[in-house]
Amino acid sequence: MTRVHVILRSAAEILNDGALPELRTTAIAAHAGIPVSSIYRYFPTLNDLLRELYLQTAGALREELFAAFEDGAHPTWRARLGAALEVQRRYIARHPYYRPLLLHFVVGRMAVAVEDDEHDELVTFLHARWERGADGFHGGDPHVVANTTVQIALSMEDLIAAQKDRDASRPFSVELSKVLESYLARYLAD
Repeated sequence: MTRVHVILRSAAEILNDGALPELRTTAIAAHAGIPVSSIYRYFPTLNDLLRELYLQTAGALREELFAAFEDGAHPTWRARLGAALEVQRRYIARHPYYRPLLLHFVVGRMAVAVEDDEHDELVTFLHARWERGADGFHGGDPHVVANTTVQIALSMEDLIAAQKDRDASRPFSVELSKVLESYLARYLAD
């Protein structure tokens, strides 16, 4: 296991049990069993470390979402949407540190923008899928619909993450499903 991985894993484990504002490099170093200087060797600031952890976590979540979309076990777009939202719920439950990281970086994001490199990949994936007519796409510009879909999902993800715990976020997850399903029903065939 590389030192960077040990540092990121230690930060994630600490965030699982505590609040982000109390996170310190000294605590991460102690948890990882390394000198603090090792953290600064790879991450000049704590924010750099948190950003890397966020990017890796968000990337892993995206990969799971892509797999859910491509899974042949879900024959309709509604079933794939439900599976993708379930993947998101399970992922956040398995990685509780993702919620405070998401909130931390949402604050720094002026407006939710799917043009961010972090979300381009998902927009491109959906655009290509719908441009070739997958899911019975019809009646719209696949790029605009893909951008709008991801925008809706990001806005709702932010709202879900802002809730104090998993139980409080559940009603928002249900609403996300309703909003996305209603929107996509205009462009995708059953």
